[in-house]
Amino acid sequence: MDKNKIIFEWHSLVKDLVRNVWVIILSALIGLMGIYIASYSVYSPEYTSSATLVVTAKANTQGKTYSMVSVSSEMANVYTNVFVQQLMKTKAAERAGMESFDGKISASVLSETNLLELKVTAKNPHTAYVLIKAVLEVYPEISEKIFDNSTISVIKQPSVPFSPSNRITEANKKIIVLACMAATAAAIVVLSLLRDTVKNEEAFKSKIDAKLLGSVVHESKRLTVQDYINKKKKGLLIYNNAFISLKFAESFQKLAAKLEHIKKRGGGKVFAVTSVSENEGKSTVASNIALSLASRGYRVVLFDLDAKKPALYKIFNQSYEKYYELGELMNREIKFGEFRLRKFKNTSLYLALNTKPYPDSRKWLENGMAEKIINVTKEKADFVIIDTAPMAVDSSVTDIAKIADNTLLVVRTDEVSVSDINDAIITLGEVGGNVAGCVLNDVYPELSLIKFNGADESGQYYGKDYGKYGKYGKYGKYGKYGKNQSKYGGYSYFPEDPDDKETAEE
Repeated sequence: MDKNKIIFEWHSLVKDLVRNVWVIILSALIGLMGIYIASYSVYSPEYTSSATLVVTAKANTQGKTYSMVSVSSEMANVYTNVFVQQLMKTKAAERAGMESFDGKISASVLSETNLLELKVTAKNPHTAYVLIKAVLEVYPEISEKIFDNSTISVIKQPSVPFSPSNRITEANKKIIVLACMAATAAAIVVLSLLRDTVKNEEAFKSKIDAKLLGSVVHESKRLTVQDYINKKKKGLLIYNNAFISLKFAESFQKLAAKLEHIKKRGGGKVFAVTSVSENEGKSTVASNIALSLASRGYRVVLFDLDAKKPALYKIFNQSYEKYYELGELMNREIKFGEFRLRKFKNTSLYLALNTKPYPDSRKWLENGMAEKIINVTKEKADFVIIDTAPMAVDSSVTDIAKIADNTLLVVRTDEVSVSDINDAIITLGEVGGNVAGCVLNDVYPELSLIKFNGADESGQYYGKDYGKYGKYGKYGKYGKYGKNQSKYGGYSYFPEDPDDKETAEE
């Protein structure tokens, strides 16, 4: 295990860049602002006047090994050093009537020619012009004393410059802005790579001290074009949904198989599903695991014990109905024998839901009511799935973990730090909970242009014959459990309880 390993994941980088595009735009504006400030506070304009000269070697001054052009080019290179000497500046200042040469001289030879470009730069255009004229007037006096084997002539006279030579051009502004944006984008990429979260399965195996039971591929909650237009998100249920991808449905079938295997090996039938923080998709995972187990013919009861902020009723599109509210049973507002589970459509999945928050739900664990109901339920059901609150939000999760036979920790990619996930696993173990493993949620697959999805008229996904799992392949067989049903298809697992008499007397 290498917890310091840096994992590259393309979607994580793209997501960070998209989320922080405003930062990149802001950096471009800061660059422009910097240019503006520099232009008016730091920037000092300079003006350059230039002239072009030609250097010609005398015919009788060189041996026969070089051509005249080559010799002239070499002589031009020598003259570049003459023009920048202090003596040249002193003589030019005297000729211009100035105390000192208030400017800079530069000279360069045009590549592979005998042409020399002379430039004088000063703080104002008039000074630059006067100084370069003075240089051109005094250079014969100096050059003739040093060189007698060449001549130098002006072929382009200098002129008064009209604009600063050191101004920031539009092209330079664009370069500065792009450089600021590129630097900011690079910083975002580096921070993204260094962020210590679980970005994919490779990162999970390298950094998390728990078993990976399975991964759930990313699926958009906006299932149709209309959803995107209305910015509406829907619950992701694999039951009878032609817009859900095949890979998403298969993810939960594989998880259901893992839970089936755990139970067969004596690991129990009660599974609590939790996460470290909110918005990691634990309710969606719990719901679809329950549906997948039901599709294999098992009787499954799904409990919503995230009572302070219930979400399952939204996922299953349920509303309040008397005798179907789990919180009212827990608070003993109704009797055991009166409470009904909601049978979900034509499946063998039964729902124990809350349609409103219960702020005092912790007492359900303290007085043993939650444990009692779960124990009664598991005697009748093949699997019991419990959706809990996130561990960072509600400390009662550890009490639920003690009641459950196993706990599944849902980890959403690139959401929670590795240290927080490992601390949660340790905490569950210390209180006596059995962490069966983790479910890595919202995993982005490799880039692909093809997405397979669809369902047949029975609600089963094509591409895999899920009907072969279990001897209870058809939901219709569970019709005998549908007695005493209302519009929700309710069914009670609970007999009359002795405590109901005490409640009635009170």
